[in-house]
Amino acid sequence: MTDHHESVSPTPTPHQAVRFSVRAAIWFAGVILPVIAVTVLLIGVFWAQMIHLLTLSAHLVLIASVPLANAQLMITLKSGQPALSRPLALLHGFAIGISAFFTVLFLPVTLGAVLFLPVTLGGVAMIIYFGIGLLLLAPLLSLVAALAARRLLGRRLLGRRLLGRRLLETGRAPLPSAWPGALLALAIVGAMELPTAVTRLGMRMASDKAHATSANGIRLLRYLGNEDIMLRLCYGDGNVGLDLTSSMLMKGPGTSAEEARAVYYRLTGTPFSDVANLHLASSRIDGTLDARAAHGSLEWTMVFRKEKYHWKEARAQVTLPAGAVVTRVTLRDDSGEHEATVAGGAQARAEHENADWSTRPPILVTTAGKDRIMLELRPDQKGSALTVRIAMTAPLVLNEPGLGYLQLPAFSERNFEIPPAWRHAVSVESASALQGAPGMREETGTTLPFAVRGDLAEPLPGVGAAIISALRAPADTQAWSSDPTVQNGAIVQTISQKAARIPRRVALVIDGSMALAAQREQLARAATSFPGNVELGVIVAGNEAPQVFLHDHSESLASVRHLQDITYEEGHDNSAALLMAWEWAAASSDGAVVWIHGPQPIMPRSANALLQHYRQRPDQVRIFALEAVTGPNVLWERMEDVAALSRVPRIGSLHDDLVRLLSGWKPGAQQIVAERRASTDRQPAQEQTSPHLTRLWAGERAALLRAMNALATPQEEEQLRGLEQLQMEKTDTPAPGAQPQAVTGQKAAQAAGMSIVPEPETVLITVVALAVLGWRMRFHLRTPYPASPE
Repeated sequence: MTDHHESVSPTPTPHQAVRFSVRAAIWFAGVILPVIAVTVLLIGVFWAQMIHLLTLSAHLVLIASVPLANAQLMITLKSGQPALSRPLALLHGFAIGISAFFTVLFLPVTLGAVLFLPVTLGGVAMIIYFGIGLLLLAPLLSLVAALAARRLLGRRLLGRRLLGRRLLETGRAPLPSAWPGALLALAIVGAMELPTAVTRLGMRMASDKAHATSANGIRLLRYLGNEDIMLRLCYGDGNVGLDLTSSMLMKGPGTSAEEARAVYYRLTGTPFSDVANLHLASSRIDGTLDARAAHGSLEWTMVFRKEKYHWKEARAQVTLPAGAVVTRVTLRDDSGEHEATVAGGAQARAEHENADWSTRPPILVTTAGKDRIMLELRPDQKGSALTVRIAMTAPLVLNEPGLGYLQLPAFSERNFEIPPAWRHAVSVESASALQGAPGMREETGTTLPFAVRGDLAEPLPGVGAAIISALRAPADTQAWSSDPTVQNGAIVQTISQKAARIPRRVALVIDGSMALAAQREQLARAATSFPGNVELGVIVAGNEAPQVFLHDHSESLASVRHLQDITYEEGHDNSAALLMAWEWAAASSDGAVVWIHGPQPIMPRSANALLQHYRQRPDQVRIFALEAVTGPNVLWERMEDVAALSRVPRIGSLHDDLVRLLSGWKPGAQQIVAERRASTDRQPAQEQTSPHLTRLWAGERAALLRAMNALATPQEEEQLRGLEQLQMEKTDTPAPGAQPQAVTGQKAAQAAGMSIVPEPETVLITVVALAVLGWRMRFHLRTPYPASPE
């Protein structure tokens, strides 16, 4: 007899509870430890400076998803729910992706903690006492905890599916895949981290001394670099939001602002430029000319207005009239008026860039080479406008005894906007007849008989600033002003005509950068006017090693063709060409270098060797710089204290200015010289002039002391400080021996340039990602999922 048995479904057994020790370990590693790590990170950043608190907000939101998802998973595991909801699965996958990313990112630190702490005496006690090891292991432990909890939940749900029908009838999958959430997390983190990390890495490689590494860095930046981040790095590392990838993977100091500017110039062929949240609202230049004493005084007043809520650091490099001395600089914002003195150069700027933002002054004024100053404005964040005033005294340029001219100051570099149709208002008065630049009209002055007034456009990069000429009597050769540092003292100026110092050998150095491409024909035409009484060689600063092309006076067309064949491309460091030019010109008893250049923002590699030549033989070779295109010039800054260096004023076209310079070396050429000296002799009253003459003398003496490196004793340092004080327009006399204050004001400015808010793209990506995640959770809560196939 055959027995028939009914198929009976096995009765579901209650799920076995997870052991307490396992649950406690998962709770600690997956929930408690990440919360502690986030808390310690917040406290540390807040306690240190709080400058990156808002920048880290997006990262903290992402990290917070890890303990939140793990806690929800543990609650689901304990409650015995029949299935893991799809929104919770998406959140948990998102947390796994975040944990995986930070585990890989912190892997070098994690390995160090794992390998070092156990072999250290009392390693376990150290972990318990300091908690350093566990915090470093937090990403790895939270990832292990998340995977362990997911495995436990998966086993339990799979067992319930095999033992009973109830779960199958619900039509829900036992454990949805974690890949969608993990991929979403990696995509968000990658979008937040990769642009900055790749750009930082490329900048680090491009600034490396090894040529191959530098070339690979330029190639990486060209294809994957973020130009906005590169420009921010040009203003200092603090202007770029924090990214953890660069912080963990790239050890050592970051790319300096100077290195970043050099890399940007090499990459684009143009100086770094970034429009700040400022624009020039008004500009006015007022002044007077004293033709008899051959000097003038100007005051440039600029008003800036902001376009957005936050100020960004405003920078401007100003080209002054030849031989000018800055006598006063003030900044007015909503917090009051701040006064600054011109102190130091690149080193002073570097010290301020490395200083804490809360201690930086609202205005910093430093020298940027001969006849140049750099303005850095960090005004009160609450204000909507600020006013800058620059007062200066300058000697008139005397090409002939009866006429002197003064070139107006102009921007050579700026990071704020000037509209194309913008005009600078100019008003200059004098006791003698004046002639203004085209567009200016001759009028009767308010306080003096003659005046020129008008509205002038911002000069183009290849054109010099406007010039104002003043008629003078050739017989006016003597003038003096009081010397307040000496009883009955006077500064006496004597104007005389002398034979020009004609060099025997002249090296013409031409910048081969793309900025000078538009000047090709003007330079070629000038070759027909090269003087025949001097030996002249042409050296091009380009990609190839510099070589000397000798000019043949009997065959000028060869030089014309040579100048026309120059390939202007990219941006080039001119220091190597100048070094060769110096050595070639120094082979004669009296040499000269004429340097025709554009912007030089790249750090010069041969500058030290060139400066050493000038220190050893300061009068052997004179160098005349003719700026064809305005822009930042690091090499000009480095050579600030070279007495043999002078700037050729830009009056007309590049061709005309070059020919005018070379014509001054023809046989029998004469030049007019104004010499200033200190005297205690009694001077005629009718020859007395304003204190501006004394300021010019003090500026010359201070520059001579710096050039001679004569600050070996405290007395000489005291003399230099006294001369610098004498240059400034002061209402009160400083006490003897008092240190000059670089900047005074009611309070320091806020962090104008620091990026303390998340990058716009980071905020947008985070908001979009959270919106998508919320929509997915809302959608799956309302929409049932199809049954899983049996």
